[in-house]
Order: sequence, then structure tokens, then C-alpha cells
Amino acid sequence: MRLLIVSEGNKLDFANVSSYLKSEVELLISSSLSELERISLDIENDVLLLSVTTFTQRELAFLQRLIAFSAIPLLINAQSWQADDLKSLLTCGRVTFVPGQLEMSRLNDLLVLAKLRYELAEQQLQEISTLQGCLQEQKQMARVKSKLQATGLSESQAHQLLQKEAMKQGIPLAQLVKQFL
Repeated sequence: MRLLIVSEGNKLDFANVSSYLKSEVELLISSSLSELERISLDIENDVLLLSVTTFTQRELAFLQRLIAFSAIPLLINAQSWQADDLKSLLTCGRVTFVPGQLEMSRLNDLLVLAKLRYELAEQQLQEISTLQGCLQEQKQMARVKSKLQATGLSESQAHQLLQKEAMKQGIPLAQLVKQFL
């Protein structure tokens, strides 16, 4: 794992941070968000710790861009923040927020928590995507059946006709339905 630390305006004791980390954690300390933007991120191994005195729109915008383009587990520490900014950030589920003073002795546990929250959020997003795909297929099926019913077929007859045609062509029913649209 590689821990990327950005601390802006927050007086944390990063001099001894490596003594608190497990040996398999590689440490990279950056002085600013703009410097971090020039670093190639590894979505499989990187975790970002952003520690700021005040969490502002600037940090929020940066993190939202990061989540959109190179989502990695995020551990955010701030002394103060606006509730709306924090709510906006936390809705994605991939962020672990640590309010107040960050104690380095808890860092390993917080990294595990951040990775776990990230993995669970990724699973949920994948499940949502799968469910949305299934729902879309059902809507398409309903439209095609409706068109067939307009020709005088019952709903079950329309469904049977589609199933037979899909089997005849050797393709999934969903693929056949898309051909009818």
C-alpha cells in the first residue's frame, strides 16, 4: 500500500509518521494538492490522507475530480468544515472523515477503515449499476411486449413469441429485445 499525505495548514507530526505505519506501507508526503495532481495514482494500492485545518470548497472540488477520474480510498482530516461541503463529499461512500486532531497512533486502523469503506462503496456502486441494467432491460422488454400486444397478442403470448425467437436465433432474450427497439 502507498499512503499519499497532503497536509495544508495543519500542524501534524509527519516527521515520525513512518514509525507508526506498518512496514508494508510506502509513504509519500506532498506539500499541496496541485503537487499531488502531478503524481500518477495507483487505484489498487494508493490511499490519500488529506489533512487540513479548514475543509473548503477548494478541497471539495479537488476530491470530487479525483473520485471521478482516479477513485482511491480517501481519508480526510479537518479541524473545521461546512456541513454542506462534508455532506457532499461523504455521499459517495468512498471517504472516511476524521474530525479534529488526527492521532498518528490510530493511523493504521484508520487506513484499514478507509480501505474497507472504499471497497464496500465500490461493491454497492457495482450492485446499483447491475440493478439499473436489469431495470433498463425490463423496461425495454415491456415496450416490446406492448408493441406486440398492440397487434392483438396477450402479454404471455408476446413473451412466448419473444422467447421462441431468441432461442431460434440463439441469442439472449435481452439482445433480441434490443433488436426490436
